[in-house]
Amino acid sequence: MRLPIGLNDWKTLFAGASALALLAACGNGGEETDATPATPPAQSTDTDETPQDPGEERASNQSTASTETGIDPVEVSEGPGTPALWTLSDEDTTVYIFGTVHLLKPELEWRTPELDAALASIDTLYTEADVLSSDAQAEAQTLVMDLGMLDNGETLTAILDDEEEKEVREALDILGVPMAALDPMEPWMAGVTLSQIAVMNQGYTPGAGVESVLIGEAQAAGKELAYFETVEEQLNFFANLPDEDQVDFLVASAEVIENEPDMLDRLVAEWAEGDIEGLGDMMADPGAFGSQAVYDVLLVERNRNWIPQIEAILEEPGTFMVAVGAGHLAGDDSVITMLRDKGYEVTGP
Repeated sequence: MRLPIGLNDWKTLFAGASALALLAACGNGGEETDATPATPPAQSTDTDETPQDPGEERASNQSTASTETGIDPVEVSEGPGTPALWTLSDEDTTVYIFGTVHLLKPELEWRTPELDAALASIDTLYTEADVLSSDAQAEAQTLVMDLGMLDNGETLTAILDDEEEKEVREALDILGVPMAALDPMEPWMAGVTLSQIAVMNQGYTPGAGVESVLIGEAQAAGKELAYFETVEEQLNFFANLPDEDQVDFLVASAEVIENEPDMLDRLVAEWAEGDIEGLGDMMADPGAFGSQAVYDVLLVERNRNWIPQIEAILEEPGTFMVAVGAGHLAGDDSVITMLRDKGYEVTGP
């Protein structure tokens, strides 16, 4: 069985989640397919640091630490118009941390000399999960059918109350998609599907997404690839949500399509300008994810789980890059904040 409206391709399906959650959601993008455009998809602590004024010119930061290979960390310059790049290092390890967007418009220029130099210097590229390999594609299609589709003739419309169904139908009308296309889906899957249709209709493609570009270049250069999560874990973040939270996520996705159709454009603009404070303000909104529970699962808990994995990278000599959704790196619940709260010196914005 193939998924409705061309959603049989994992690379397209899970390049992102809702228009707001897109920067933080599961998936690393992928190549464009022939399918009908389909668009799925921290522990907050106070710090003693004074937030930097986004209007001030950011100073260049350069770690003095050198790796055992004799490669000095590249100078990280965070001026206006450059996506943010951070550096975490010790005496024999350098870890670059870069925020990504899983889908982008192909014409957007986002590369910087600092990023290119960092990518050239690394031994291993870490991303959220392997969603591009043929093995991952095969596994994902099986899991999507098991976790994303309703059983025994149940329908999405039977799960939704009248007001919830009205919101979803209004979003579908805007997109020109019939309700029947979503009716076999679990609420989380329907929310992911709605959002991906919307953003791809606006010209965003997974093939232009940051991970697709970085992974392709890393593979061509013979770099190692590593991942923080598995395909199954990523799907279960959604599938294990209580039904009411899944419905909240679906309705929030529909409301973004109806009320804030330019949300992703604004998020990408903040990212491309390196405005971490502005991006954090937009991302730190549990209501936009549908509920506090969804926000915690997609952001807070995953960020918290990645901290010991980043600490383990620091135990290995060499040079590495961590490239994850930019929403994971902005705001009080971010990976960057968590690392700094644990006493690590992370240079960058």
